[in-house]
Parts: sequence; C-alpha cells; structure tokens
Amino acid sequence: FHETKDIRKHSYFPAEDEVLLMAATQFKVIGCLNQGDLHIMQLEETRPPFPLMQPVPIIISPPIDPTSSGK
Repeated sequence: FHETKDIRKHSYFPAEDEVLLMAATQFKVIGCLNQGDLHIMQLEETRPPFPLMQPVPIIISPPIDPTSSGK
C-alpha cells in the first residue's frame, strides 16, 4: 500500500525504528495487549474505499548542456 519513510536518523530515539506514514493512512486493529500501563496494538494497513491522495508523478529531465548554443 503506502510507503513509509525511515526517520531513525532524525529521531530522539534512533533505536526504536520509527517511521513516518502518509497522511490519512487507514488501519484495522488485529490484536491488543494490555499489561498495566503498557498498551500494545497490532495494526494492519487497509485500503480505503476510494483513493484519498494521488501520487505525484516524478519527471526527470535530461541534463542541459551549458556549452550548447541552443541551435
């Protein structure tokens, strides 16, 4: 589905394997664990019924030759 971006290099907690998710990413809860003050939820990404965001196409132009006169 959506790609994540690794932010360990920018995180205050680099050992925690933190990632950024695309806005409006939707999940389904598939498991919960409650041990006192620790709550762990297992999530699965789901496809929304309609696309919320369209990817922006990346267009790569060939390099411009600075020695060319344009003719």
